[in-house]
Amino acid sequence: MSNKCPVTGEVKAFKRGSLKKTETQEKNHLPTVQVIDDEKTAIKEQCMKDTLNSELDEFKACTLKKAETQEKNPLPTPEVIKQEKIAIEEQCMKDTLNSELDEFKACTLKKAETQEKNPLPTPEVIAQEKIAIEEKCMKEPLNTELEGFKACKLKKAETKEKNTLPTKEGRCFKSI
Repeated sequence: MSNKCPVTGEVKAFKRGSLKKTETQEKNHLPTVQVIDDEKTAIKEQCMKDTLNSELDEFKACTLKKAETQEKNPLPTPEVIKQEKIAIEEQCMKDTLNSELDEFKACTLKKAETQEKNPLPTPEVIAQEKIAIEEKCMKEPLNTELEGFKACKLKKAETKEKNTLPTKEGRCFKSI
């Protein structure tokens, strides 16, 4: 069968050297996984919008029933709060301040003597201390540092006056 076909003879006789060299380009028209996922989410969103829109289009406000709202837990007004405060204060005044004080029995206490551990000095002791301090000051020199002072340890220094003094004529000169 291959010998009888005229095309096979032409293919066998074809010279490959007459062909030009070309780069092949692969064209892939298939979408990536990311594109497929994006399209799926877009389709789901569109379906949800369509069903919601169709339900909204079919909705008729005249089918609703009238209803009255009731506040289940209303907040108290400032007047109510003041009244409650007054009532609480009155109740506290009527009751004893502390029921434990009413039940307290003084006979259960033990006698105790207090001892001052750091008593303050009496005026007589203070006067005696003042007299002792005055006597000590008269006996000792006023400043103990002056006793140990030695003038021979001082260094010689020259003083220079740098103040400008005016003359009788109104001119200034420096005295050095």
